[in-house]
Amino acid sequence: MIDMAKINKLIDLIRRKDWTTAHALLDEEEFADPGEQTVAHWRSVVLRDEGRYEEAFQFLAANLHRFECKSGVFHKRAELLKKMGKDTAALAEMEKAPLDAEIEDHWPLVVDAKFFRLYLMAEAGLPISTGQLAEIPDDYISLMPMGERVSKERLIELAKHR
Repeated sequence: MIDMAKINKLIDLIRRKDWTTAHALLDEEEFADPGEQTVAHWRSVVLRDEGRYEEAFQFLAANLHRFECKSGVFHKRAELLKKMGKDTAALAEMEKAPLDAEIEDHWPLVVDAKFFRLYLMAEAGLPISTGQLAEIPDDYISLMPMGERVSKERLIELAKHR
């Protein structure tokens, strides 16, 4: 597992857009602990922030086995598709996520994935049931891939106007 000092260094490298050094740091960590989940997470973040969406998407697909919460990976992949302007594909990707099977063990990640799925549905003009909305806490706010913060209240409004 990457220690906190290296994570902080990695975050600084990402902020400075020093992609070469960020990948080198991850390469060192990968060599030290092949297959480690934290390295896979951060590799996908660096690729995403670097704007290499298709590579990040493929990396996550190839490394799904390294993540304990599969719903979180499908969520990340759907966000990448959204960034690429592939909204229909993003929703299809979310439909693959084992949300209900993982809710007890990974509640925060799964609720965020469920929220994103509902957001994509609302944007597509698809109906959202009160049961689906009930799974999201009333005060929930999520950060969308394009940087917008969306509350449950805003999600409901979006769903009504589509």
